[in-house]
Amino acid sequence: MSKFCGNCGAELTDDANVCDQCGTPVDRVSTDIQDQKKQKKTKTKIKLFVGAIALIVVVVIALNIVPKYMGYNGLLRQVMTAYEKYDIDTLVDLSSDIFYYDSVDRVEYYFENNVGDDLDFFESSVGHNYKLSYDIQEIYTISGRKLDSLLYEIESSYPDFDISTISQVKGADIEITAKKGEESVDMLVQITMTKENGKWKLLLIE
Repeated sequence: MSKFCGNCGAELTDDANVCDQCGTPVDRVSTDIQDQKKQKKTKTKIKLFVGAIALIVVVVIALNIVPKYMGYNGLLRQVMTAYEKYDIDTLVDLSSDIFYYDSVDRVEYYFENNVGDDLDFFESSVGHNYKLSYDIQEIYTISGRKLDSLLYEIESSYPDFDISTISQVKGADIEITAKKGEESVDMLVQITMTKENGKWKLLLIE
């Protein structure tokens, strides 16, 4: 195999002790091209391995975090933020397309009444300026019996709405805690969500 001077790159004879071109001693020269190629391959493999590990870490993080901000989990986060802030406009925006077949005033009244009563209860129990926190107890697909009943009720109340756009219905039991100082009170809230045309929507807060 050919040898080359590591200093100037000149080709060396097999028995050379120094480079004929620059005088660099052979024992200071990386002379074997195959060794150089092996070193490059090793470095490339290490880079690929490190890159693969980094990619796996990113994917694992994404799989654990992204679902919390998407689908019905993402909807629940938005709903609870609006709930705490008594942001009725956002709740209406997040609500089912069913309500497009109803008057805006009635939809707003529904959320104002249900959420407002809850917040009034918290205030009367622990006082003003309390802090809210929530814990999702369970998210579940509603039973076939309840689904049939719900779809029948929707179809009867909103005959112009195409119920075939609803592909899934899920419920969520959420424990909400209002706390101020040493005082605290809990309430269980049930949220019903519908998946309509591939997007999750808020149907009920009870």
